[in-house]
Amino acid sequence: MKNKLIITFTFIAFTLTLSAQKSISGTVIDNNKEPVPLANIYWQQTTMGVVADENGNFTILEPSSYPAPLIISFVGYQTDTIILQSYSKRLKIKLKNTIGLEEFQVTEKQSSTFINTIDPLRVETLSSKELAKAACCNISESFETNASVDVNFTDAVSGTKKIQMLGLDGIYTQIQYENLPLVRGLSAAYGLTFIPGTQAQSIQIKKGAGSVINGYESITGQINIELQKPDEADQLYLNLYGNTMSRGEINLQTTQKINTQWSTLTMLHVNNQSIKHDNNEDNFHDHPLRQQYNLFNRWKYVGKKRMFQAGFRAVYDDLSAGQIKTNELEPLYYIGVKTKQFEVFTKNGFLFPKQAYKSIGFLNSFRVHNHESNYGQKSFNATQYSGYANLIYQTIIKTTDHKIKMGGSYVYDNFNKNLNKSYKFGKVESVPGAFLEYAYNNQKNTALVLGLRADHHNTFGAFITPRAHYKYNFTDKSAFRLSAGRGFRTANPIIENSGTMASARNIIFNDNDLKPEIAWNYGTSVTHLFEVAEKEMNFSFDYYYTDFTNQVVVDMENPREISFYNLDGKSFSHSLQVEYSIEITKALELKTAYKWYNTKTTYNGDLKDKPLTPRNRVLINIGYITNFDKWKFDLTAHWYDVSRITSTASNLPENAISTKSESYYTLNGQVTRTFKKFEVYSGVENILNYKQDNPIIAANNPNGSDFDASLIWGPVMGRNIYLGLRYKIK
Repeated sequence: MKNKLIITFTFIAFTLTLSAQKSISGTVIDNNKEPVPLANIYWQQTTMGVVADENGNFTILEPSSYPAPLIISFVGYQTDTIILQSYSKRLKIKLKNTIGLEEFQVTEKQSSTFINTIDPLRVETLSSKELAKAACCNISESFETNASVDVNFTDAVSGTKKIQMLGLDGIYTQIQYENLPLVRGLSAAYGLTFIPGTQAQSIQIKKGAGSVINGYESITGQINIELQKPDEADQLYLNLYGNTMSRGEINLQTTQKINTQWSTLTMLHVNNQSIKHDNNEDNFHDHPLRQQYNLFNRWKYVGKKRMFQAGFRAVYDDLSAGQIKTNELEPLYYIGVKTKQFEVFTKNGFLFPKQAYKSIGFLNSFRVHNHESNYGQKSFNATQYSGYANLIYQTIIKTTDHKIKMGGSYVYDNFNKNLNKSYKFGKVESVPGAFLEYAYNNQKNTALVLGLRADHHNTFGAFITPRAHYKYNFTDKSAFRLSAGRGFRTANPIIENSGTMASARNIIFNDNDLKPEIAWNYGTSVTHLFEVAEKEMNFSFDYYYTDFTNQVVVDMENPREISFYNLDGKSFSHSLQVEYSIEITKALELKTAYKWYNTKTTYNGDLKDKPLTPRNRVLINIGYITNFDKWKFDLTAHWYDVSRITSTASNLPENAISTKSESYYTLNGQVTRTFKKFEVYSGVENILNYKQDNPIIAANNPNGSDFDASLIWGPVMGRNIYLGLRYKIK
């Protein structure tokens, strides 16, 4: 069957003739000259239509005759109609707010999160407005107001946060920035902390099977971070942040337009946290002491037939935590993690003005990552050299209803690792591959994407990755979707479970040869936008099932060890999410979400719930904005159900804990006051000051066999008050 699919796709791609019909390109902007993402553009009384991308850009085939009415629409803006008398290569269209309001009325606003009902893939976009709701310091902290991605601490000492999607750890989600690899390999533990939230223009979350164009590693979904653009960002942007945990940050961004074709962007991030706190008096730092320096620079060229970008990322991160003081008989329990990362990248796009539906893209990057860490008597040091290249050719088959993308990719990783200064090991992975993706969209109600890629791993041989997506629109505001696909990834168990290093557990590899992790993901979703009594509402439902055919099991059932071995039995995750939002008034918006997980894995013959994963969760977010966006208020509440905790029965009685966590609530709030060129914001995280009791087991004896700081199911830090300032020059 798989061979037949390959032959069929290849036959379609190379035997059908392509149309040479002219196309018209353009950009949709608002009154503030900001792009309007995902605007609908279509010719009146035809089925020819397209959706603008995240930057407001679009390309549509010219009409069969002139004059021709071109209609542009998007929620929150007045629908506009442009009459074209003749062919025009490029258009610039400005949409106005839906209603022209008087001085003391509330202006229409675009939702800070939205799910596209046009794309066959379920894509949830978080705009910069949404990211500003929680004053996120880095990307790992950017999802506090979002229901699709869960955030939790990895351990009670390092202060590092991790994400989960569909009930599984973030390692099963392919995380990229502008379709380039971001979190993989050695960056699995701390990679999300290396991208400040202020550097993101938007974040796209794709649940379930993703596109084969971006690779084979996606199992539970894809997260793509769109960074600020040199030709679109503010000339100057400054963000200052400080909190009561002694954390201070400076984020500075500058852009310069050299001429009509060239522009450049530089982003600098510095954070420092150097004051010790021990409010629970367990003789351990409540939060790590940390310094991070982050520099990003890129250049962009836009021509008639070519687009080009090149840049680099450089990160230096130094984290230390652990015991504050010790007696003369015991060594100080110290945690230190130092990271040095440098990356260069280029992005090339080749355009065909007379055939705007056709393009060639080439993306590549090279990264060096050095990781040095100590956890008490344990140490893990490693270096990773990575290369990535992806060539994409896009065209149509006769009409824009039928699109096809094909190309090839290459992924290279060279790891050198050292565990406890004695066990040296490493690996080289070289994976060339090719892909083909066909997309059908009749511009009315049906869309289909079929993707197939074939790759060859230098150790595990050839493997096939099929993926399929189907979408049906009951109305232009309702979408029903189905998806299915396969994912393949190789594990790096130690760095991917670095939180467990903060314990006395012995690290054991029960299988000398860990096999690649392979899983199938099946999903369905319904998205419906509607209006009742002039109140806009949004309802979404999704269900996904992830089934592993092989997995590297992380077994912590024995409190004396953490063991890694190949799956022998079942491992799966059921994920259901229901979300509802309503615009109660033009100023007040409410969002609620409920999630249910059933995640199980076979541990030495026993099928058990995945530890530290609550089965039920609830999110409530309330946002209020006054006239002209002068004041903004946001309040977010979370409820977490109980979760299973691995047994500690063999510990001393005073160090044994329950096998079930508590259910608990958290509450975060933020207030923002906007002025002409700057805004001031202040907020409180964990308003209720809820903390997990005694998160560090045997904190009084960190060098003993019972010590464990990795069994974290709730907040480990108390109430945190912060204050910040944003200043910009457009």
